[in-house]
Amino acid sequence: MSSLPTITPTPPLSGPVTNSVSLTLADINAYRENGYHVIPNLLSPSQLKQWRTIIFSAIKDRAERKYKFPTVNEEDHTNIDFDYYDNVFTQSVNLWQTHDSVKQLLLESGEVIGKIAAELEDIDCVRIWHDQALIKEPFANPTAWHLDVPYWSFTSLHAISVWVALDDATLENGCMYFMPGSHKVTERHYYAANNTFPEIKIGKNLSDIFNTYSELKQWPTVAVPMKAGSASFHSGLLIHGAGANMTSERRAAMAIQMMPDNMIFNGKQNILTKKQMNELRIGVSVFNDDNLNPILYKNIK
Repeated sequence: MSSLPTITPTPPLSGPVTNSVSLTLADINAYRENGYHVIPNLLSPSQLKQWRTIIFSAIKDRAERKYKFPTVNEEDHTNIDFDYYDNVFTQSVNLWQTHDSVKQLLLESGEVIGKIAAELEDIDCVRIWHDQALIKEPFANPTAWHLDVPYWSFTSLHAISVWVALDDATLENGCMYFMPGSHKVTERHYYAANNTFPEIKIGKNLSDIFNTYSELKQWPTVAVPMKAGSASFHSGLLIHGAGANMTSERRAAMAIQMMPDNMIFNGKQNILTKKQMNELRIGVSVFNDDNLNPILYKNIK
């Protein structure tokens, strides 16, 4: 683990870091039907300012050291066509591991964000797989259609991500797009392939996903513009992407990828370090170390 200096948030955290949210049964049913749920104004204006201050400070610190992962000399195992992909977004992964301010922010958000994830996916415990600050720079490329779970070092039908807009996400600057209900299609493929997912690398061809999921070629798609401070939750099985940034301004977001408790190592590296890959055992090692995958929320029954 890197021993980079931490950044103290300014101003310090005070009070709730998100608004309170109560899901309705209709919200939960719609998520399970569509694979995503949008929460307008998850953050108040003052909370949004705090998130931006903390996360942008950590991004700046990481960028000055010129690497996206918490430890140096780690490779990207998700993407291809790097000349293209490096202009999709500026990415900083697991800021919580190197910046105490980000860790505190995420953990304090867990009572709301983690609880929402648990209720949407009907699980009792939610852990952080990784965080991911995503900045679409001016005139950045679009993000190709993809689903998340096949890239990750565990396999779960109940993994879920939250995507918090730190700037207004618009049609012009690269908002998220979803294929509603596509999580049911990818789940059917998973069972048909003996409980496995093909890993489709994210590259410059938006349509590569249809080489595997041909029935989705005519599937409806939905653009999801959001005001800064709003958030979307999406299933790890849902096919999604983002548009190009056709403006001269950045578009920033903070994502948290979450998993249930007791997830088992499947052999994929994803964001794991070389050291972890040498130590973990496929089908045996469990990602339950609170120091590496902290609990965001646990339902105490």
